[in-house]
Amino acid sequence: MGQSDVDGQKVEANKDHVQSAGGRAVRSARGTQHAALLLGYGNVNQAVATCLERERDRLAAFGLQVWPVRALVRDLAKRRRGPAVSLRTDHDRLIDRDIDVVVEALGGVEPARSLVASALAAGIPVVSANKTLVAAHGRELRRLAAEHATTFLCDAAVLAGVPFVGSLERRPLVSAARRIEAILNGTSHFVVSSIAAGATFDVALDEAQRRGYAEPDSAADVSGRDAAEKLTILLHLAGHERVAVEQLTRLGIDVLEPADFAAARRVGGTIKPVALASLEPDASGAWVGPAFVDGAHPFARLHGVTNALRLTTATGCCTFSGPGAGPAVTAATIVDDLVELLNGGPTTPGARAIADAASDAAALAEPAASRWFLRVSEGSGLGAADVAEYLAARRAPAVRIDDESGRVVCLTSPAAWRTIADVLAAVRGCGAQAIALPVVEGGDGE
Repeated sequence: MGQSDVDGQKVEANKDHVQSAGGRAVRSARGTQHAALLLGYGNVNQAVATCLERERDRLAAFGLQVWPVRALVRDLAKRRRGPAVSLRTDHDRLIDRDIDVVVEALGGVEPARSLVASALAAGIPVVSANKTLVAAHGRELRRLAAEHATTFLCDAAVLAGVPFVGSLERRPLVSAARRIEAILNGTSHFVVSSIAAGATFDVALDEAQRRGYAEPDSAADVSGRDAAEKLTILLHLAGHERVAVEQLTRLGIDVLEPADFAAARRVGGTIKPVALASLEPDASGAWVGPAFVDGAHPFARLHGVTNALRLTTATGCCTFSGPGAGPAVTAATIVDDLVELLNGGPTTPGARAIADAASDAAALAEPAASRWFLRVSEGSGLGAADVAEYLAARRAPAVRIDDESGRVVCLTSPAAWRTIADVLAAVRGCGAQAIALPVVEGGDGE
């Protein structure tokens, strides 16, 4: 291997790399070789480059090699630990005929959208791990890919350790879900699991950052924004294209306290950070945030950074689960996407028809009616009898109630979100701190 100085960075030049003038993949003694452009060279794409280097022989067994020839970055001086790659900060002539595939992990919408669109318009396939981009413009980019006979894959954008997005796109009966239940953010699941074990929120988040599960700025994880973007992608795959991230009701995990978990255990369940969507035409709704999970539900047994997705369809339930945090997990799915598309795998499906009235954004802007886990913090002066009276007056009576040291927790009968929001307003009007979380029932979901 030789080395050269490109854009002020030391870059390795691998002697095995062969590239054709027309940007077409070429054959060598080691199989088909493809030049890759990396959009972003942060933790994820560094992990992709590391994976491509480490798994070179395994990829060769599939008849191909992928070589990152350059990467777009914002800061050339930033320290990076991945394999040496030629770094660029300018967009001019970044996407040209010598590129066979693009891997996008910039995050955010721009310049990611413009660059991905340029690549697709040039007939260059793209693999993306950018859930913000896919949630906002995924349908548009899939359509553009189809128009130019190329591919846009984004399995790594949702449940990176459980590559299933492509399956949902290609299997209309599985994706025609009546209900979606999911743990979509490994960082928030780790934090919530730590609080359940007795840690405070701040200590749990610090530990997640120390382990590399959380970024220094974890606002998107804590607030539920990240999970809301992923749920939006799932809803789009199910044909509910009118839904936008900003319209979903969400609650941050920072409202949780260790005592909430003890109370949840006393009434038969636990608390998990979930994304929920009911897609029944007469009972639609969505929620992103903490929820009370019945002890009989499979999610109740999951811990740490594990992600999971449970789809209820006309034929029953289908569950996916696996690791959900960390660059290496995301990189593995990206590389698998590369193998699929470069070996002539499925092309981007055509745009789905818009779903029926249940896809109306207004129908999913509020949580669906359900039972609720209501917590009123100690020191409010309100006792169990007071909370029960508020609920009964609004025809959402408590079916189970727990009063421990002045902290009132109850499970309600099924009620609409607006009914529970009215109860919360009344309780908070008395000076109490209170939260209401939807109940995720156990059993088979039917």
